[in-house]
Amino acid sequence: MKLDGITETMCPNECKADGCVISGKPYCAHPRKGGLHHQQLQSDNAALSRLQEARETLSRA
Repeated sequence: MKLDGITETMCPNECKADGCVISGKPYCAHPRKGGLHHQQLQSDNAALSRLQEARETLSRA
């Protein structure tokens, strides 16, 4: 699963400096570290889905 390893303070294991698995872009969209940029919030359903999944994962932790 792409979100394996996510915690309140740590990004998922598959995140790298040049790409976030939540945003799919070269910026961090961890729900506790800033989330998605405005443009993606308005138009990127896949990124929104990943963000929601990350939020749900953190709420169960």
